Amino acid sequence: MLERDSASRAVPSTSAPGVSFRFPRRRLDVLLSLTEADLRARYGRGGGRFAKWLLDPFALAGVYLLLVTFVLDRGGPAPGLSLACAIVPFQLVMSTVTNSMIAITTRRSIVLNMSFQRSLIPVATTFTETVAFIAGLSLPAMMMIIYGVSPTWAMLMLPLVILVTVFFAVAVAYPASIFGLWFRDLRQFAISFVRTLFFLAPGLIALNQVGGTAARLLRLNPFTGLFEAYRDVILYGRVPAAWELLYPAGIAVVLLAVFLPIYRTEQRQFAKVVE
Repeated sequence: MLERDSASRAVPSTSAPGVSFRFPRRRLDVLLSLTEADLRARYGRGGGRFAKWLLDPFALAGVYLLLVTFVLDRGGPAPGLSLACAIVPFQLVMSTVTNSMIAITTRRSIVLNMSFQRSLIPVATTFTETVAFIAGLSLPAMMMIIYGVSPTWAMLMLPLVILVTVFFAVAVAYPASIFGLWFRDLRQFAISFVRTLFFLAPGLIALNQVGGTAARLLRLNPFTGLFEAYRDVILYGRVPAAWELLYPAGIAVVLLAVFLPIYRTEQRQFAKVVE
């Protein structure tokens, strides 16, 4: 018993060889396991899961985009593509918020019975939604074909834009998880608030179609930078302005700096709350 205790105390020591590699690997394994469980719950295990993954974005927004493209007469260049550049990243953040608020309670059994890093739950939720987001990128691709918009060298910036979007979604997942656990009756209010942010950003119309004070105020919304960054690389064929990526990334850093320590403190009480 004493030898076992001594060994367990030696594991966290930075002088032990290989410890710095085993710990991150274990966290990665937990993260992948949580994400895989979410994906199986969403898409099932059968052969049709790939089709469901691919068709889900069209069920959510594809019909509306086709309506805007072929029925409604809207101004601006390629309005359906412009709208897709806003809807797709917003859906990632929106879905992350919605599912993060119930992520801890839906994992009640493992929270109560297993010892693992609970701080990985919001990240796993974001990764699950990122898989759905990747399928959603087929919507802008479809709009590009419909409007005859050719890809340019600016598309090489798309991975960076996606990375910033995922980073922002991870940062939002932590306060959403805490809020959804401690204020369950207000979950719908939080969802409505995030939806409102879409309309307080240039989601329906591009920022260049808004002028004056309204345009300056819209820039305070982190979604504005994300939407415009996607439009730049996909629709306009240019490199995004620095603020379009730095501002939402900066907001994400602030959210993590504030809420990650709170989450780590509160996670000690998760087992009591979900019982």
